[in-house]
Amino acid sequence: MLGTITEGRLRDCTEKNIMLDPSGMYPKGFHPVRIDRSRDFKGKPPQYNRTQRPPRYYLISSSLTRQYNTRNALDEPLRSGDKSAPEHWQPGRRCNPFRTDIYYLGDLVRERFMKVILLGLVCFVAYRTFQTYNGFEFMEDLVKLMTHEVPVVRPRIEDVVKRFSRIRESLSVAKLRSPITSRWDSSIITAFRCTSQAIRTVRYIISQKPAIPDPITDNWGCHGQGIYFTVEVETYDD
Repeated sequence: MLGTITEGRLRDCTEKNIMLDPSGMYPKGFHPVRIDRSRDFKGKPPQYNRTQRPPRYYLISSSLTRQYNTRNALDEPLRSGDKSAPEHWQPGRRCNPFRTDIYYLGDLVRERFMKVILLGLVCFVAYRTFQTYNGFEFMEDLVKLMTHEVPVVRPRIEDVVKRFSRIRESLSVAKLRSPITSRWDSSIITAFRCTSQAIRTVRYIISQKPAIPDPITDNWGCHGQGIYFTVEVETYDD
């Protein structure tokens, strides 16, 4: 998914505007409320993981999309699904929308991959905690740059794609096939997850399944009936 979202450009690149086609992972579909149940709710649906049948991801929603004649355009900040961008807190100040897009992508990776927000309610008082996961340390420097508080310091999308490609190519096969574990998990849970991942990895190696399969070139033989989305992107002349 990380490789897919860094190749798109939308003015609202937030969590709720990124979807995947599940037809490969769930060839017979699933219940709309409980995805671990079949459509008729009588059992579990046949399912595959993302390595076995890599899905395609899509940027959706163009309600905030605008067209610009130059990358140096300045516009009023549009408060989309992610309202944490520093430029949102400077009333009356215009900003570069392309740099804000970069922030959205970086913040998405930071909050939804490197951290997980857990919402709860105790004694009618809302709270949230951050559960940080192991395994994404290689993204820290790039994410920090993408979410820099000074917009002009953030890289362009082409630079993000190039840097991410170099980062991915620098990772060993063992790293790419390693499990994602929580820093708060007990040693028993971590050992169980690592053992399960090791067993799956052996099967993938035997079947010659790459660590990061390509959803376009990977032929898993069953494409199902997917729902596809188009994305309208910001364009420029220079």
